[in-house]
Amino acid sequence: MMGGWMFLILLSIGAYVAANLPPPERAVTGELQGAATASDGDSLRLDGRRIRLEGIDAPEIGQTCRRGEAIWDCGGDARQHLKTLTSGFTTACRLHGHDRYGRDLGVCEAGQRDLGREMVLSGYAVSYGRYQNEEEAAREGGVGVWSGDFVQPQEWRRSNGGAEETPHEADNWSGLILQWLEEQVRVIFRRLVNGG
Repeated sequence: MMGGWMFLILLSIGAYVAANLPPPERAVTGELQGAATASDGDSLRLDGRRIRLEGIDAPEIGQTCRRGEAIWDCGGDARQHLKTLTSGFTTACRLHGHDRYGRDLGVCEAGQRDLGREMVLSGYAVSYGRYQNEEEAAREGGVGVWSGDFVQPQEWRRSNGGAEETPHEADNWSGLILQWLEEQVRVIFRRLVNGG
């Protein structure tokens, strides 16, 4: 009986560690550098290519959010914030393949700042797995979309006939491991409670 509890404790520690590991960096398939323009809150145009910022999801153009009784253009503001972050800086992107729509997936920096991280920290995007701590900080600070009520961008696209998008591959590995570990903990706990 004691061995089962010890295993459960070790499994829980392993789950905690797995949940707090940074996502692995996928193989770099290309690098781009230059002046970027913001297409929306999570996409850039750089050197004639459309780059989807990996690990974030921003409100869509045309999407509105609420602050109390006021409605604000959170999709347009997200694009404007990304434009501000890139303005006057050279943008450098490490590409990691393509999403299912053929867009380059990339982690991009401007002015030595990770654009995805900055978008999530400011509350103009939500994490797609890569920036969970930043999302928590934005939520606790009540900034950007977290300053009121909003529909998750993925849900907004679904209800407005937009493209269905799922979290990016590079960001979901820890979620799958955590899901498996949680299931193992439930199985072990049931065995311990049921005495066998």
